Amino acid sequence: MTELNSPQKTVVNVNTYVGSVYSQLVGVTVTDIDVTLEFVFINPRDNTKGQVVSRVTLPLNVGLDLAQTILTTTKIHENKKKGAKND
Repeated sequence: MTELNSPQKTVVNVNTYVGSVYSQLVGVTVTDIDVTLEFVFINPRDNTKGQVVSRVTLPLNVGLDLAQTILTTTKIHENKKKGAKND
């Protein structure tokens, strides 16, 4: 059996924090009581390694509200690109 387009693996060093850098990747972990977002910076010279630059844990209901806000904002943005007005 051959591998068909297997995704590139990236090693993330948890509990590592670097200065003011932009996150390039977000990991999401959901439990019964909370949602954790881990923002990861991928080294441009060695894109097989990443560092967690920020970690945010939210109560589950807040995480769900955030997800809904992201979806709504994305929909509004897409409608603006199409020239539609938002209600």
